[in-house]
Amino acid sequence: MFFSSEPGSKRRNDSIPAASGTIVPLAAPDPSDGPLPFKTTVRKLQNAAAELHLGNDGDDYEKGYWPVITQYFPNYECFWRRLVVPMTKRIEIPMNSLGRHERRDHIADDLWRVSYLSYSVFLHLAYASDHLSLPLKSSFSDFYTHLGSVCDLAEDFILAVHLLVSECRNQPVPVLQGLSKEEYLEIATQWYAKEYPKAYEHYLKKGKSKPLHLPPREMLLEKYFAPEDENWKAYTKLSGQIRPYRNKVVHDVAMGTVLVGKFQLVPKKERIHDYGAMRSVKEAAKDTKRLKRDFIVREEQMRIDMCSMQTLLNPLWQKPCADLCALLFEERNPALLQKYNLEFVEA
Repeated sequence: MFFSSEPGSKRRNDSIPAASGTIVPLAAPDPSDGPLPFKTTVRKLQNAAAELHLGNDGDDYEKGYWPVITQYFPNYECFWRRLVVPMTKRIEIPMNSLGRHERRDHIADDLWRVSYLSYSVFLHLAYASDHLSLPLKSSFSDFYTHLGSVCDLAEDFILAVHLLVSECRNQPVPVLQGLSKEEYLEIATQWYAKEYPKAYEHYLKKGKSKPLHLPPREMLLEKYFAPEDENWKAYTKLSGQIRPYRNKVVHDVAMGTVLVGKFQLVPKKERIHDYGAMRSVKEAAKDTKRLKRDFIVREEQMRIDMCSMQTLLNPLWQKPCADLCALLFEERNPALLQKYNLEFVEA
């Protein structure tokens, strides 16, 4: 499907195909002209995007790795199809043309960042999958490096959508814009009570001070989801296990393993706090009961975490997709349309 600006529009920074299929250049741009929005109808845009698939119109990475996410994280492609495609030249030039995946002119930076955060989550999942299918000696630590980055980027993505939607609806973000001095100091007091007692131990271990983020990002993210949202609760539980596990595997001394036949057993995520020292791992190796309770085959742990992460990310992508689709296609929000450099016309 190929879009063009409506007949009679003054769009000059593109080419319009003639009936024969040849490309007829338009007049040279007038420097006094501002950026003209791309004109189309809602139905044309939605119908054409519905025909696209990562496997046939993604970039090289998306074409190669889309099977990694299609079973457990299909909402990545839904978000891409409905909201990323209109940011790209896929809506301006024919199928199989070079550069279809490139950013369209005058797409707002904050909007493009949303698309790239989602894409970066996809890339880290793809790279993590390589360490399951083509393992190296370093694959265990490399895998959790990528999975930890997935957590960071997924939360950055949700936060970026939250701020974008708030801006387009002209709604303040209370945690960032509406706190009184007393409320802010209350947050600081909570951080002091929870984190400051760990400061000395953290400095001895890391050689640097514990970072201070006020208000904490978790507070911003929690405001985006409803308090009773079970999907967000499940994700935060998993990410709260993945990050410490990543930190132990990647940033600490080498994790102890137990060799049983040809299998390497490692502490489970839920038990990692009990096995920070090599001595405790050696003691567990002599205790069959502890091995069964606290340890797992290394590759099995990786497969479980890969599946669990995608399964929990999938529902988290629903709200950003629904919020931005409502703004763009139903409300035809002027601020978001401007960021997309789009103008919807009547059929």
